[in-house]
Amino acid sequence: MKLLPSAGIVMLMALATATAAGCYRSPDTTWYTPHVYKGSEDPLLGKLQERGLQQQLEERFRAVQTDR
Repeated sequence: MKLLPSAGIVMLMALATATAAGCYRSPDTTWYTPHVYKGSEDPLLGKLQERGLQQQLEERFRAVQTDR
C-alpha cells in the first residue's frame, strides 16, 4: 500500500527534474548579431559579385515571382 504513493512521488520528482533540465540554457551559447556573417570566407560570395550569375538569379526570380 505504501509503495504506490512513494512511487508517485518519485515519478513526480523525475518529471520535475526533466522539466527543469529542459529549460536549462547552456552558458556556452553564442549570440550573434542579426544579418552579420562572422564565419569563414564564403566561396560563393565572389560568384555573386559576377554580373552573369547575378543576372541569371534575377531572371529566375522574376520568372517565378511574376505569377504571384
